Amino acid sequence: MKNQLLFLIIAILVVLPFNRSEARQSGEIPEAPKHEFRSVWVATALGLDWPKTTNAANAELALRNIIRNMKAKGMNAVVFQVTPRGDAYYQSDRLPWARRLTGTMGQDPGWDPLAVAIEEAHKHGMELHAWYNVGKLGDIGNADLQDSDEPRHIYFANPDLIEEVGTEVWLNHGKPQAREWAVANVIEIVENYDVDAIHFDFIRYPSNGYANDFDTKQEFNPENIIGTADWRRYNVNEFNRMVYDSINVRKPWVKVGSTPIGHYKLDGGWPSLKGYSGVYQDSRRWLQEGVNDYLAPQLYWDIGGADAPQMDWLVRDWMGETYDRHIYIGTGPYKANVFAELPRQIDSTRVNNAAGQMHFRYDNIVPASTFGDRYDRPSIVPPMPWKEMTGPNTPANLISFWPGGAGTELTLEWEKPDFGRGEPEAVRYAIYRVPVAGDVISEEDITVDATYLIAVTGETTFTDAPGVASEDYDYYVTALSRNNVESVPAGASVNTSLGENRHLARSFELDQNYPNPFNPTTNIRFTLGEAGPVSITVYDLLGRVVAQPLNDSRPAGTHTISFNASHLSSGVYLYRLESGSMQITKKMMLIK
Repeated sequence: MKNQLLFLIIAILVVLPFNRSEARQSGEIPEAPKHEFRSVWVATALGLDWPKTTNAANAELALRNIIRNMKAKGMNAVVFQVTPRGDAYYQSDRLPWARRLTGTMGQDPGWDPLAVAIEEAHKHGMELHAWYNVGKLGDIGNADLQDSDEPRHIYFANPDLIEEVGTEVWLNHGKPQAREWAVANVIEIVENYDVDAIHFDFIRYPSNGYANDFDTKQEFNPENIIGTADWRRYNVNEFNRMVYDSINVRKPWVKVGSTPIGHYKLDGGWPSLKGYSGVYQDSRRWLQEGVNDYLAPQLYWDIGGADAPQMDWLVRDWMGETYDRHIYIGTGPYKANVFAELPRQIDSTRVNNAAGQMHFRYDNIVPASTFGDRYDRPSIVPPMPWKEMTGPNTPANLISFWPGGAGTELTLEWEKPDFGRGEPEAVRYAIYRVPVAGDVISEEDITVDATYLIAVTGETTFTDAPGVASEDYDYYVTALSRNNVESVPAGASVNTSLGENRHLARSFELDQNYPNPFNPTTNIRFTLGEAGPVSITVYDLLGRVVAQPLNDSRPAGTHTISFNASHLSSGVYLYRLESGSMQITKKMMLIK
């Protein structure tokens, strides 16, 4: 059994998807990556997936069960439709409550589905993406609008901002006030709810635009764009710019994604609707301009279809122009031929280095065999390098114990690490289990891939059944930021034949000093797994001791000391934490 755990980490390393060209050539099933977005659209429009009852208690339980089932199937994010047709599945001062919650549009259901979905998703360590339909706002041919005169619905409140296309009601993207109305709806969600992302659908025109676009273009064309098609694309692009900036200034950690038409622009010899020319959706420009963090193109075809775009061909097409943003491939298991090959479609996305998958829709992925074994291992949503890449502090005071006696179920408990001194908040946790017997595993290899990852949770406790009696294990817990950047692990050694029912986890950590750079005072925080003598020594780059702010005994736990460097010159220094045979060294910078 290893006697010590030592991590010398100066910067966070993000593991990006590796090139899987060899798997592509050999036909082998690619390995499931540690970082992969996995989700399912949960549709509320027409009650497709949910709600299927107006009974509040039953509807809430059904929603929670959907999220729990998604977790059990290996998902790490929920894409929940909160604004399907100009209405709301959340408390809004701008939009009416959805009719399908109570039977009457605008009637308060007495509970908040979005708040419940966020709570349930976060408890299970999953992200919650609030799905907002931008363009399509209703259908005067169904009961949602036929049986209502709800004054907050845009159809009644702002008829000058909409267009009727057949029986469908659409937002007129060409009018600045219409775009501002939609942006304000989104910002209401962002300000009032702890969502991880906003997910846009129908972020486009209907085919052929609107009949009166000539007049609208004459009135609203600040860039003097000549072509009507280019003008329509400009209007949708402008909405993206406005909403991204508005979200980023309020909550920069909230992601923005869209699900565009799956066939972007190239013909490829197949007859199908093109996003760019058919519905004026220049989605790749949103990536290029940095106003979308991800796209989930709707590739709702099979791999080898002769009469439609081929799914794997389109995957390669999308992955050829990512602009260093994320692509999550949208699949269509509502089609029998797609459902039958869904594991192969997941393989195709992995071989082509897509950042994940999103499946349409929940009711179509309920069968147990839907994904084969492709999601048997858990995964972490990939971090986005253009967002905050600082990791949280290490989980504090990790302990392990056997509630039912040694050799049964093991429970780990820890405390949420402190934050706010430059470190981001921990919002979920990753748990790793490493058998001690066998090959020696370096500390760096434990968290580098999915081999030892056994769970991701939003709680500060986890119960595991190791399964092998009398075998020693090392458990590690890392904290994850909102951007899914991991902390340095906290570790615990466990033996299934332990006589003691509870013990303190092995933990020895040194945090980055804060502030850093500093002048002349900084704080140094460290964690000890057991009581004992401890020292912190400061060295210059020649290895000479210049200060020793701590040389004493301390109890187990987390401690902070203050270091005053007023007697030192500006420069880079090393500070070393030592206790017994363990030591960790980090850098600090003094600037006067």
